[in-house]
Amino acid sequence: MIRLNLDDETLLGVRIATSPLWETYSSLALLARYRSEVPHPYGPWSAAVRRLLPTPFRRELSTWIGQLRRLRLPAFLTPVPTSGSTTIQEELAALRATPDKTIYHELTALYPDGVPKPLSGLVDNRNLLDHLADLLQQFWDTAMASYWRGMRNVLEEEILFRGRTLVTEGSDAMLRGLGGRVHWERPLLTLPHQTDINCTLRGTQLYVVPVLFARGMRIFSQTPTASAISYQARGAAVLDKQMSDGAQPEVDVQQGDRLAILVGRGRAAVMRALVAPTTTTAVADSLGLAPSTVSQHLTALSAAGMVRRHRAGIRVLYELDREGMALLSHLDCEVSH
Repeated sequence: MIRLNLDDETLLGVRIATSPLWETYSSLALLARYRSEVPHPYGPWSAAVRRLLPTPFRRELSTWIGQLRRLRLPAFLTPVPTSGSTTIQEELAALRATPDKTIYHELTALYPDGVPKPLSGLVDNRNLLDHLADLLQQFWDTAMASYWRGMRNVLEEEILFRGRTLVTEGSDAMLRGLGGRVHWERPLLTLPHQTDINCTLRGTQLYVVPVLFARGMRIFSQTPTASAISYQARGAAVLDKQMSDGAQPEVDVQQGDRLAILVGRGRAAVMRALVAPTTTTAVADSLGLAPSTVSQHLTALSAAGMVRRHRAGIRVLYELDREGMALLSHLDCEVSH
């Protein structure tokens, strides 16, 4: 369990960022954690990756990350992301450029009683870090690159949604809304982790990092000036192969869902996806539906006065209108009671 005690200055400085490298680690951990059947919606992606990756290569990476996911990782392996536009190439270049003294000091400070075996080789073997970066790049090229455009769209919408909450309601509301077993009760932020970590953050920068593969591994990274934690981003259905080939999966709706009964399963799912201004593509990616299907639903909902659209630069954004919000709030409230 991670327990972070945040002072007021740190709380005011909470920011949101993304990391392709964190996604890579977490997706590898998912493969290592679930050797056969993986949970929805990662099944089609996992099956495709296992077919594409050579068995020895996959075994080497899975063994390595399977050991690491039980440890607290040093910051040089999981650098704190500070923006939403960093590329995997930039992050791997920074990993390769890590000074030898940084590797030594971070590992010995993190593990004063002895560096665990999966990490100990990095202390005195520079070639091992380069080899690791090569493996990660090959895995990215094979297993992640073709999915990244859709993933990036979803993550950008996640940042927009969380950022809107951050600006309009403050850090407290944003942290409370992260979900995924992340719990915020001032001044303590707690979330599951493979090890026990207790930190007091004073006058530092805290980044929260949405990760679509966060179910594979929780990441916490800390430097003298900044810290970062990962959380499960919404919209992991973008990874479902059905979205790529144009199939339209059934939208998972709970029994007794009054909104779905009233407007239909697809339109109910689209309405719930419009909690923040969102593009047609992002809604389609998050739900695993074809963009043309989402567009039809949005047209109907707009005509009914449930949804409104507006332009932000070159993008057309959709969000629930007052009537749509009232309907969603009323019917979902009825279901919950």
